Amino acid sequence: MSFLDDEFLATWADAGHEPLGNVTGAVVMKTAGGPDGKVAVSLTFESGVLTSASVASKEDAREADLTLEAPWQLAADVVCGNADPARYYMAGDLKVSGDMALWLELLPAWRAAGSLGSPG
Repeated sequence: MSFLDDEFLATWADAGHEPLGNVTGAVVMKTAGGPDGKVAVSLTFESGVLTSASVASKEDAREADLTLEAPWQLAADVVCGNADPARYYMAGDLKVSGDMALWLELLPAWRAAGSLGSPG
């Protein structure tokens, strides 16, 4: 299993995560530089719980409430709780676009949890 491959995404979505506050919305995470090149994944949160994680379609990307973009290794580190997303956002390495209110709700919950509920 590798970060953001099909097995990772299936496991991630079924892992029974602790809620991230009360975050609700669709988030697309775009990465580049990993083993599979450019990858975009769609994450759906309902009342803080990650309810789905899958490869993002073009429609998912257009309809996302929030889009995060980072190099693959940085994305892996922040998703798994090994790097502070706020630090990399402030440095410009983690780019954020879309619903900034959702970002401001997600960020403190994510930092408090230490990860986005990654499977491992």
